[in-house]
Amino acid sequence: MKLPQQIEGEILSRAGLEGLNFRTRSRYTRKLKRVREQMRRLAADFFVNDPSEAKYSDAYFLYNFPANVVKTVLVGGEIRKHWSQFLLNRSNYSVLDVGCGEGAGMIGLYHALKDSVRDAEFRFTGIDSSKIMLDRARQMLQFQRKEDRRLKARLFQRNAREVWSATSRKKYDIILLVNSLAEIVEDDTLPSDFMGRLYGSLVEGGLLVIIEPALKKLARRLMYLRDDLTRHKGMQVILPCLHDGSCALLNVEGRDEWCHQSVEWSPPEFLHIINEGLNREIDVLKFSYLVTVKTKNPQSKNTGYRVVSKLLKEKGKRRCFICTPVGRVELVRLGKSKTAHNACFDLVSKGNVLTLHNVNVKKTNYWQVTEKTKVDLV
Repeated sequence: MKLPQQIEGEILSRAGLEGLNFRTRSRYTRKLKRVREQMRRLAADFFVNDPSEAKYSDAYFLYNFPANVVKTVLVGGEIRKHWSQFLLNRSNYSVLDVGCGEGAGMIGLYHALKDSVRDAEFRFTGIDSSKIMLDRARQMLQFQRKEDRRLKARLFQRNAREVWSATSRKKYDIILLVNSLAEIVEDDTLPSDFMGRLYGSLVEGGLLVIIEPALKKLARRLMYLRDDLTRHKGMQVILPCLHDGSCALLNVEGRDEWCHQSVEWSPPEFLHIINEGLNREIDVLKFSYLVTVKTKNPQSKNTGYRVVSKLLKEKGKRRCFICTPVGRVELVRLGKSKTAHNACFDLVSKGNVLTLHNVNVKKTNYWQVTEKTKVDLV
């Protein structure tokens, strides 16, 4: 997975680093030093829950914006694969991005869906409290609109809690919260009045898409929200879970498990340059997410099981953990059981979806891949 190339060029242009690469980096020594120092301060502020994106906007734009675009592209791709009925027979998509920042969520969603709905318009409404962030979002959306006139956007400077005063209580097909919910709501649980207003602003069949940083506290908060929603008649959880049972990871006895994704990607060259001396892990995107649909009639989901661990390679066997309606299950294949039917088990990684045929259920929480088991990666 890569950042769309045209966006990469526009990011560098807007940040005053046009043409930056390994051959030209010496031209920008002073600017790069300043950006790296900003990144250190951003990280320090993040860990004490003191958001400073607007204060260090260049660093945030260069480092976080590309990753947030790609995270939203990935989640949009999951929607395409596992909830394709949402894309059918629509002439436009009305999207509200709450705490939109520099517009990464809107641009990421556009790139995820644009080729699946060639004739549909994208009507974005972005809300953020920072004028600096909104100005950059406006620039990026205007750039994107030059490429595709189907994209239209309105941006409002508002506190996220005042979102409804800016949007005239209209209904939306999709509501996005991309790395913003943690700043909007600091409580350990998400207030029912705020979440209720979000759900109330969706059309029937509309999607609420939440993407959060991969922090245990934030991930577990989404897991509890997910369990609350399984008991809510008007909403259905569709991703990352592929079942409607209780959260498998919340029910692991004696362990504070947390559901998050770790996805390898190819960062743009300029990120590798900025990262020199910082030595951060930039080749893996880590995040947690939740997608729900507003519906009075819950619909069937794709079959399959989400992998919620790495593939653990041990002497004589391979194993991983999967999320199922009966809870978290350990899935094991002994070395002697490897066949052409189950060979793709060797390619499993966290976040994948597996389908299993003729799996041997040894115990409720222990399944075995045998010579006769067919394993497919969705």
